[in-house]
Amino acid sequence: MSKILLFVFTFIFTNVVFAQNFSMDFNPEMVIKYRKDFMTAVKGHNNDIKAIVYGAVPFDNHLNIHLSSLEQMFAEIESLFPEGSDFGETNAKNAVWENPEKFKKAIADARQALVTFQQAVARGDKAKTKAAFKKFGRSSCGSCHKSFKKKQN
Repeated sequence: MSKILLFVFTFIFTNVVFAQNFSMDFNPEMVIKYRKDFMTAVKGHNNDIKAIVYGAVPFDNHLNIHLSSLEQMFAEIESLFPEGSDFGETNAKNAVWENPEKFKKAIADARQALVTFQQAVARGDKAKTKAAFKKFGRSSCGSCHKSFKKKQN
């Protein structure tokens, strides 16, 4: 019986300690670094899509991999800007935190632009896919960056 009680106590204690680790405050500098790396990955997918769409590389079969990745990543962008990560070496403008509703709308618009681009890709018309890619770039990343990202030197 004592072994069972010891096991139950150990199980409960370790779960309490483990759960506390998740409730601790985050490290804002690491959140900013993570956010930058995440956005660099988004940029990489966009660059690869561009190379495929414009025929610079022979990897047409990779297009849906990049589109699927962007779809998942766009769904998480808002979470990358928690309160308290608005300082330091960041390219994010204060508008992200000062006008969260506008920021949420920009993300929603970017996600919709991605869906529209995915639909154009699915139709298989290369000329229309190129045009849709340009529109996607302007109405997703470009639009959000205009209001919420500092210009880089």
